[in-house]
Amino acid sequence: VLEEKYNEPKGNAHPAFQGIDHPVNFNLGKIEGGNWASSVPSSCWFEARVGFFPGVTIEDVKRDVESTLHEAAKKMGLGLEISYSGFHADGAVLLPEYMDGERNNGGVDNSETGESSVQREFVETIQKCHGLASSSSSSDKVITKSELPLKPITCTCDARFYSSLYQDPTKVAVTCYGPEATNIHGVDESVSLKSMRDVTATIALFIRDWCGLVKEND
Repeated sequence: VLEEKYNEPKGNAHPAFQGIDHPVNFNLGKIEGGNWASSVPSSCWFEARVGFFPGVTIEDVKRDVESTLHEAAKKMGLGLEISYSGFHADGAVLLPEYMDGERNNGGVDNSETGESSVQREFVETIQKCHGLASSSSSSDKVITKSELPLKPITCTCDARFYSSLYQDPTKVAVTCYGPEATNIHGVDESVSLKSMRDVTATIALFIRDWCGLVKEND
């Protein structure tokens, strides 16, 4: 019930997840109970991960979870204890100028003065390096949006520490970039070796173009 509420209205629940019907997920990942097979369990423990959108506070989520579970337990005549462990991670928007995958008006556009934002330069540099790494040609290639789209992720990661939650987005840019994978965190997850090669080359080219290189003296 609460999970569905967090995903409403479908496809338009948060500007960073436009067009995605179910971006927020609850995962009941562990269940444990009973002492032996020949008696009805007297207690049960379960652990779950609860997702929520950027801008929603952790304390508000806890209140929602607790009120929902206590109400259900009361209807069933069950006792209930709730505790928290593991991640307590705020939702983060890593590139606010690209909230919906396209450059928007969230940042200051100084194109008329010849100036560019850190986020814009950051994204365009990655796209250019990705195009070079994945192309069989050594010449510059203009990357298209369909070849390296900007997409939201529905999990937490340490990139949030470099997001606008803790840093000035006009001075710091961050994203998650890596090889193509399938069934991530599943028992049959896999990663594309070709994509791994291209990503390695992209990161090397990005370091060259973003940080610059200094030739060591012989």
